[in-house]
Amino acid sequence: MMMKTAEQISTALEITAPFLMIDNYELIEKGKTAIATKSISVDDWFFECHLPKSGVMPGTLQIEGMLQTLVLLIYDSFEHGEHRAYVNNINVKLMKAVTVATCSELRYEATILSMRRGICKGEVIALCDGTKICAGTFSYASPHLMAVPKSAE
Repeated sequence: MMMKTAEQISTALEITAPFLMIDNYELIEKGKTAIATKSISVDDWFFECHLPKSGVMPGTLQIEGMLQTLVLLIYDSFEHGEHRAYVNNINVKLMKAVTVATCSELRYEATILSMRRGICKGEVIALCDGTKICAGTFSYASPHLMAVPKSAE
């Protein structure tokens, strides 16, 4: 198992606060599964500007945490080096609001479903203190891993 801190995650993803949506990451099985977490606090910036009376985390930021978890799993599982993978399909169902009153930690569980010709498909579920709040399937394209057809000569 490989663990990453917020600083290592930020470096790997080239994403910094406040847009970094995961605090800790653990590779459970290379090419298969990873888990990431995000601590939720009343002091988080998005609670001030998104439905401030309700204290609701934007669904788009929950999805961003899911994407960040899956792409780290892809980077740790396949030869990426300095190359990037780019999201090209998102299918998410948001099931329950994340509020500062009901959630202290988000947990993202990512699984790779397939990797063919540089296209990786995966799924991620998000749990809020053990309750499933959203789930999605995603695909990422890794252009440097895509097979280039040979020219006919």
